[in-house]
Amino acid sequence: MERLRLMMKPYQGSDHSVVGVYLERGETSITAEGTINAAIPAGERIFEIGSITKVFTAILLYQLAEDGRVDPCRPLNELSDALADVPRWITPERLISHTSGLPNLYIPLWKALLSLHPEGPYAEFNRRDLIDWFHRRQGKSRERKFHHAYSNLGVGLLGEALAMREQTPFAELLAKKVIKPLGLTDTTHRLDDSQRARFAPPKLPNGLAVSPWTFQALAAAGCLKSSASDLARLSDGVLKALQNSMSTLDRAICKSTEPILGLGKRGALKPVAQCAGWLSYTKSKSDLRILHASGGTAGSTCALYICPEKSAAIAILSNNGVAASLWGSLKLSRSDQLSQAMQIFHML
Repeated sequence: MERLRLMMKPYQGSDHSVVGVYLERGETSITAEGTINAAIPAGERIFEIGSITKVFTAILLYQLAEDGRVDPCRPLNELSDALADVPRWITPERLISHTSGLPNLYIPLWKALLSLHPEGPYAEFNRRDLIDWFHRRQGKSRERKFHHAYSNLGVGLLGEALAMREQTPFAELLAKKVIKPLGLTDTTHRLDDSQRARFAPPKLPNGLAVSPWTFQALAAAGCLKSSASDLARLSDGVLKALQNSMSTLDRAICKSTEPILGLGKRGALKPVAQCAGWLSYTKSKSDLRILHASGGTAGSTCALYICPEKSAAIAILSNNGVAASLWGSLKLSRSDQLSQAMQIFHML
């Protein structure tokens, strides 16, 4: 798996753990680099996965839609009286596709940087804060055209609205409807003692340890931690659902992978499109399609690539906050991870 190791290089550092997993037609290969405890199998090492959480949130949305509990195209404020101040043009589907017009954060970026909580920018933002935020903006916001603008606030709002609708905390609802049915055992927002012993502590690119991020009302945007083995199981579940949608969960997964808005010229759905939680990439109409999700916190960076045509997937997890630093993010960009993944899939 030399090509997978090459993809892992930008995530490596002098005091970091990096795990790569390759899945092909149900068979999994896992490789590891860096400071990995030999007593812990690489596939069972647990990392923060940040915004890959949004894929799970999308599947939850469409699973509840399959159950007749939520209409993704109806106004979000119909899900709870507490959401009365949310503008009526904001729907679940616009939130999960980043087309709601909401900002990325609930405060300006400069203010977030100045007042950053050690456990992340979402640690102290609770449900009351979320409701009050919309109440203060009542009558001040106007509907925007169907325009793409990435919003952690928007996806976090969606998760909290679903939790209100089902009267169940978001993380519990996600575990019940998505995580457990997929057979995932190490994907969670809160680690037990066994999982804590296998958790890769988040670190800055220079090796300095930082606190894991915590979440309250915006958990749906990035609260999960997971392992390479679990991301392989998720990928296998996605691939099987796309091949043969038998259950409501299969259909929810398939719905999450459908392009909603093209991000290329003139709104074309190719070569890049925003799905629900996923990004969809192709280089041409006749080329392979890749579903992609990535995540980054202050001290962790990860990525997931799934190729339905080849029944294959690649995931990389690290406890290196490389994506959160300017130089690290440039390194990732220059390494062109997507093209590298495409080359691996083309070799199958």
